[in-house]
Amino acid sequence: MIRLLDDPDKTVYRAIKKKILAEGANILPDLTKAWQDAKANGTGSSLLMYRFEKLVPLLQNSFIINQIEQWKSAPSDYRRIAWLVSRFDNFALDREEFDSGLDALKAMLPAYQTSNFSPLEQVRMFNNVFFNKMGFRPVNNNDFYNPLNCIPFKVITNKIGNPVSLALIYMMLAVETGLPIYGVNLPKNFILAYAGDATSVDFYINPMTMGAVFEKPEIDRFLRDDLKQKPERQFYAPCDIITIIKRLLCRLELSYRTKNDTRKSDMALKAYNTLGEPLNKVIDWE
Repeated sequence: MIRLLDDPDKTVYRAIKKKILAEGANILPDLTKAWQDAKANGTGSSLLMYRFEKLVPLLQNSFIINQIEQWKSAPSDYRRIAWLVSRFDNFALDREEFDSGLDALKAMLPAYQTSNFSPLEQVRMFNNVFFNKMGFRPVNNNDFYNPLNCIPFKVITNKIGNPVSLALIYMMLAVETGLPIYGVNLPKNFILAYAGDATSVDFYINPMTMGAVFEKPEIDRFLRDDLKQKPERQFYAPCDIITIIKRLLCRLELSYRTKNDTRKSDMALKAYNTLGEPLNKVIDWE
């Protein structure tokens, strides 16, 4: 099938394309190798290279969507989903490289013992390492819709993120070092919560203001005065990882769409739909 891809007869090509797409991930390694070999050796016709450039990304996208769907059935591995979303930018990124980047940061953090420090002290210590020693920063407004600011691995390496991606990396590192940090599905500015029993929030954290700590009345004012939005439980309570990833995909889709990258925008939308029903309209596609 691969050898027939450069057949000039469009009817033949359409039949071969249909069979290749039906193979899905099974044919991806062979197809990718044939593409790479043709590029390296200069043996591929312009027609063949054009068709490779169309088919390989389609199969890669399909593979990642399938992997996200599998993850959804047991969404306990935060690293895996962050790695899969990172492959939107670089399909060749392997899990070991992703884990190594996160582990290097994790090694800079102490293992927290909640009996030794108050919750507020724990978060202040974490903030000092995360923002001052590691150098994480919120994205500049001029670069707000850069898709790379939504890619977890790029946030790890570049130390810059938007409200959702920065919160995700903050939360992942905090949880792995023993802090009970959760996402909170607040419109327009995704935030975090310190919740000792996962249901009762002690206080909130805003990664976009260098980890500033605040309490419920400030969310009340933000919803009432800035958004003219009625309060809902989801705007105050810890949310699950699927909700966080859906918020991240919302921003990723919008960022790709802003850059007129239709293929990747469609991919982000498909991944979002794979994870279930739409979120509240207030926080969809913001």
